[in-house]
Amino acid sequence: MDQLGFTDVFTKSFVAMNSGMERFSSLDIIINLGVSFMLGLFIFYIYKKTFQGVLYQRSFNVSLVAITMVITLVIMTISGNLILSLGMVGALSIVRFRTPIKDPVDLVFIFWAIAVGIANGVSYFNLSIIGSLVITLVILFMTRKEESEHPYLLVMQIQNDANEREIIEEVKKSVEQFMFKSKTINPAYSEYTAEVRLKDENSDFINKLYDEKLINKATLVSYSGDLAQV
Repeated sequence: MDQLGFTDVFTKSFVAMNSGMERFSSLDIIINLGVSFMLGLFIFYIYKKTFQGVLYQRSFNVSLVAITMVITLVIMTISGNLILSLGMVGALSIVRFRTPIKDPVDLVFIFWAIAVGIANGVSYFNLSIIGSLVITLVILFMTRKEESEHPYLLVMQIQNDANEREIIEEVKKSVEQFMFKSKTINPAYSEYTAEVRLKDENSDFINKLYDEKLINKATLVSYSGDLAQV
């Protein structure tokens, strides 16, 4: 049997491109893009349901649907044609995406949308559908949080003449878990920052400390693990 060389591959690609042969019919294009749209909406819903950041951006979520369909169209365009494939690689190599991705989980959804678009571009619907279901189960399991695991960031202003150790010990007894983060000192007061987990979501101990004039001010905010998002 004759071996197929690079010259034969390029010749076949030129012939296929010049002869006007269409690998996908109009119905195939509609089906592929339709499945990509439905799976893109599925990714849209999962991202919105599992989002754990501070500010939800609908525009980013909508872009996941668009990415799925655009990648499908790109793969259908270059599928089976080496010349178009090389040209597309060269064209995309000059594109630079400079939008910062703050949450690493967002990258997972971007690659998920790209993978689904690639699979649907070559009509591997079973791969894209089953793969999406498995990824969904993994994401739902890994992002599930128990109430006791909900962290908060506690910021307290303590007067310099107050007994800091006594106040900190009182806070530790009132919460489920206490983790010291930072301390800032100025002439009027000291500011303590700590990660805490409340007992039954009860924050009455802050009111008690304030009523007893042990602290000047206290702030309790939900904490996602990234100080830049607080």
